[in-house]
Amino acid sequence: MIHLEKDGASMDIALLGAEMRAYKSVDGKDCIWSGNPDVWKSTAPVLFPAIGFMKNGTVTIGTKPCQLPKHGFAKFKNFTVTEQGDDFVILTISEDEETKKVYPFDFALSVMHRFTKNGFETRYIVENHSSRTMPFVIGGHPGLTCPMNEGEAFSDYVLRFEKPETPLTTLSTPEHLIGGTEAVDLGEDQRTLSLRYEDFDRLDTYIFKGLNSRMVELVHKDTGHGLRFSFPEMEVLAVWTMPDKHAPYLCIEPWQGLPALEDETGRFEDKPYHVELNIGQTYSCGYRVEFI
Repeated sequence: MIHLEKDGASMDIALLGAEMRAYKSVDGKDCIWSGNPDVWKSTAPVLFPAIGFMKNGTVTIGTKPCQLPKHGFAKFKNFTVTEQGDDFVILTISEDEETKKVYPFDFALSVMHRFTKNGFETRYIVENHSSRTMPFVIGGHPGLTCPMNEGEAFSDYVLRFEKPETPLTTLSTPEHLIGGTEAVDLGEDQRTLSLRYEDFDRLDTYIFKGLNSRMVELVHKDTGHGLRFSFPEMEVLAVWTMPDKHAPYLCIEPWQGLPALEDETGRFEDKPYHVELNIGQTYSCGYRVEFI
């Protein structure tokens, strides 16, 4: 575990998965979910080079069928610290014998966590070291404490979008594939998603694509306190808490990519929002969390 402190704030980063395990603000607020294994043992896993389940457990890359695990393999790998300063750390993995069995590319994936003025930033850097174009998807999955103060309830909070939206959420099939959509009520201002456990019990996950917004706020509906979450480069936003657990967290997940579609071809190169990284090139994206 890497422990960093800066101006009264602190964060803990696990080498396993380069996962942020804790973030405490200058006023002592725990921003990251506890990782209670009775509910959901993760806290902020990195999703690479896949998001969600593969159709029939397999995805084809070129002509090669690959059995990528749910959300890819990055969260299972031990990262190495490649750079560290007073206010940041960068951790990196590259291909090995195990990754080549399910993803036939030479690559480097680095994850940077750093303090910002009033919160933190997580950033992903992907390098293609192969001799051909490399397709992938990538995403964040941070679990944020909700409610944030004693005496509050999950339903006291809302997710407020930066701009008016008329969104559809995708729906999941019993095989955990995307199949169909449903309109989502964002209130009179077309910006405010009320948080209710019963909606997650029914839907499991909100998955929004085609948004105008690249920022949302997770805030108490009366006091306005909470978090601002920015994802400027990423085109999909998922919102999730474990169904039927009614636990005190909400995952706000920026994705560049989608889980498998019910009617997809099964070819990685046909996946919506996927990245195709040319030989020797680097791709970067990320998200920022700020206290309000």
